[in-house]
Amino acid sequence: MKRSVALTFALFMLIVPVLLLAKDVGNRDLFRIGKAEFTSSTEFTVPIQVVHDEDLAAMDIPLNYSKGVTLNNVTFEGTRVADFDVKIFSIDAENNQVVIGLIPMVYALKENASLKPAPNADNTVGKLHFTLNDQTLKSIEIGHFVTDAPAHDLLYVYNEWIDGVPHVRELVPEFEGGTVALDSRAPSVALPTEFGLSQNIPNPFNPSTRVTYALPTDSKVNLAVYNVLGQHVKTLVDGFVPAGINSSEWDGTDQGGQTVASGVYFYKISAGSFTDTKKMLMLK
Repeated sequence: MKRSVALTFALFMLIVPVLLLAKDVGNRDLFRIGKAEFTSSTEFTVPIQVVHDEDLAAMDIPLNYSKGVTLNNVTFEGTRVADFDVKIFSIDAENNQVVIGLIPMVYALKENASLKPAPNADNTVGKLHFTLNDQTLKSIEIGHFVTDAPAHDLLYVYNEWIDGVPHVRELVPEFEGGTVALDSRAPSVALPTEFGLSQNIPNPFNPSTRVTYALPTDSKVNLAVYNVLGQHVKTLVDGFVPAGINSSEWDGTDQGGQTVASGVYFYKISAGSFTDTKKMLMLK
């Protein structure tokens, strides 16, 4: 659920003692960007991973990423933080930034409410889900940033126990692997055997929906939206598209950028000799 990271970390500050920046005397603490894994010719995921020797009680992860891609989602299923009470993120698409907040225990007491070190195991704590918009890209850059209002920095938070009393500390891990190669895209993905146009998701929708289509070969594609009178509303794709499972988002606006009225709309694809049309419903 996309909620304010700042609000969650304000809540965290209410349930822990004074936060102090600690000089880590243990092993190296790392925040690592993993390798891209393509699920289609345009969709790929990038894991984010941690290496640490403390029992982590929270993580603040503000990241930025280069142009030419769209960050659609951040997921935590199957990662080491899947059972955390708080797993939130906020995507700022305009500035190509995302802030992720992770806290093991907020809602109720837990045994071993922290992320234990696992230096020789899978250290993935989240997966970034991207769409590749610029097919010419060979790599993207992922980095981290610092803000003051609200305050965010790449931080690990842990408890240092002194005479049985927890003292909350924070440390800044080393950042590793900011350049993500995109050379694994098409060869590992099985191409469709025929053209196809899928039903938009979600449907009904408000304010946006995504249309997915299959191309067995590189094709000149025209994908457009029409109203019930057959009048052109907006062109979503008009150009050369590589073979694979591709998708395009409609934000509910017309060609001039104005939001359209609620109602039934049609989207039509033309790719080579293939054409198809499907219906969708916009609700406000």
